[in-house]
Amino acid sequence: MTKLHEHINMNFSNELKLIVFLSQNNSITDSNINLKNIRWELFIKLIRKHRLVSHVINHKNTKEYLPNETFETLKAIHLEQIKRSLLFNSELLKIHGKLIDQNIKHTFFKGSLLSFELYNDIGYRNFRDIDLLVDKENIDKATSLIKNCDYSLLEPKQELNKLQKRINYSISHHYHLRHNLLPVDIELHWNLTNPKTFLSIPTKRILNNSIELQIQDYNLPYISKSENIIFLAAHGAIHQWYRMFWLKDFSVLISKTNNEDFYKIYEMSKKLKLDRCFLQACILSQQLYNISLPTFLTSGSIKQKLLHIPIKSIATTELKQRGILGKLNYVLYRLNLKPDYKYYFDLVYRLRTHFSDWEILKLPNSLFFLYYPLRPFLVIYKSLKRN
Repeated sequence: MTKLHEHINMNFSNELKLIVFLSQNNSITDSNINLKNIRWELFIKLIRKHRLVSHVINHKNTKEYLPNETFETLKAIHLEQIKRSLLFNSELLKIHGKLIDQNIKHTFFKGSLLSFELYNDIGYRNFRDIDLLVDKENIDKATSLIKNCDYSLLEPKQELNKLQKRINYSISHHYHLRHNLLPVDIELHWNLTNPKTFLSIPTKRILNNSIELQIQDYNLPYISKSENIIFLAAHGAIHQWYRMFWLKDFSVLISKTNNEDFYKIYEMSKKLKLDRCFLQACILSQQLYNISLPTFLTSGSIKQKLLHIPIKSIATTELKQRGILGKLNYVLYRLNLKPDYKYYFDLVYRLRTHFSDWEILKLPNSLFFLYYPLRPFLVIYKSLKRN
């Protein structure tokens, strides 16, 4: 792992190295970073990107390392985060109550509940939406219920007919809804990942295995620990760990896992053919957050590029892959995450059409087949329209 450590040092700026240090365990006191070279505007920009303000501001040495102006800016960002988290949690409780009333089985993941599980504080994580999982057979009912709570569909924008819904279930994994008055977004999932064969745990199984997390007087359905760890590794891997708070959350969760459970989860990841994602997450957690790993993981092999790619992603301030070459590299990266032919097929097959195509060009069901040959032209049109 010496080479990986050297790769991190080469790719990370002084600003990013300081953020990593200040988001590590509070017992660490020596950063070996030259503060004279820190660009504080970039430091704040990177903290916003990586959503680590709570960790940084709560480190016992933060005031010693940061100029007073920068520290006050972080305090203001942190306060806004807490206010937003309280608002989101209030909406979560409201939606939960409505779903319970209608006997719709559901479970929450990420968001305020993960924040509470890891840090005993619903506002510690900087999350941007409420993630909710419901079985596909209850999606229409749950969508209507949420819309009746003053939300509107953001993606897809238009109501889908039966054919479009059936196709959309195979090309997407959630609806995106937004409150009409409040800055609150909800992702209503029928699968945790897209395609669903990437994390091939049936939704019904996740719902049945969910646990209860008690927050105040509420017992809230929450994803089980083993499935949560597998999901967080898979989710972070898909997004190349672009935001470090995903990795920080994962490192905290596995640090709270005993060796026996850790082994079972690792074996579960192998059965799901997601051991590359799991190893990637574990090794990066070890390197950046000093997490001790069980000895049975040290023999695990993983391609160096699956470690170097997320390091580059963490280091950049860009969100999307640029140009055709960048997009091609991203596809190749995703193919390397899971060696499974059904996943490969689904990864490509889901690209055959998209609900945004149906919004641009409205065809009757009898001519729906035309969306497939027209797909390349619609993609080009949307790209030109964005530019």
